[in-house]
Amino acid sequence: MTLWELSLLLFAILVVGGLVWMSINNNARGSLNRKNIGMASERSFGGPNIHRDEDVEIAEEVTPPHSQKIFHEEEQEEHRFLPKIPYAYGGTYINAMARDPFWIFAYWEVSESTMEDIRRRYGFNAWESSRPVLKVYDTTDLYFFDSRQAFEIQINDLASSWYINVGQPNHSYFIELGRILPDGTYIFIARSNMVTTPRLGVSDVVDLEWMVPTEYEKRIYGMHTKANGSPDFIEEMAQKAAVTKIEQEHISSPMNW
Repeated sequence: MTLWELSLLLFAILVVGGLVWMSINNNARGSLNRKNIGMASERSFGGPNIHRDEDVEIAEEVTPPHSQKIFHEEEQEEHRFLPKIPYAYGGTYINAMARDPFWIFAYWEVSESTMEDIRRRYGFNAWESSRPVLKVYDTTDLYFFDSRQAFEIQINDLASSWYINVGQPNHSYFIELGRILPDGTYIFIARSNMVTTPRLGVSDVVDLEWMVPTEYEKRIYGMHTKANGSPDFIEEMAQKAAVTKIEQEHISSPMNW
């Protein structure tokens, strides 16, 4: 074998060996990358250690846009200067409102000056030794000072509102806030507005008469539509007026009874 042939054989061996080495190196590197990616994926779901690249990607996903950050900052700045709703207003009052046909909601406040006035009139410990009560008066069809139907509700000094079960639909009530001394003396503090519970069913009034527009009002309305309305609109209103007239004739008894 000549020197030229030996050189060619050595070159072929080197080329084939290099290709084999590159193939083995690429396979090992790909296997290592897949292993690292799997470990990073497991850590992202099961533990606090997250790959740095994935950490940056997640941070980029959850970061709000710049415009949204500016909007939230402006909103926080506005809320910072809004006044807070006070817990109390420094007055003495009680208000009532109907929740449904059977329940009334009442809320109240007693000022420090009212407490001091009670202590001055009834004794130094009058406020602390007395117990608060609500008096509920049924004033249905009566002037409320004439009501004799009332019941008391024992409350506590921490309460500033109360739900009251009156159990009577379509009845009128007012509520007094007061205190009772150990000797039974009743101290009046405040009286609420009159409140009427809603009706439980449909109204039993069936003989009401509905007002029909006068001829003058009809004439004025007709002039308005003729001056400003389109032909289709005028025709539609005329048809509705005819239907309304027929319905009104069957609503109740005639107007000339």
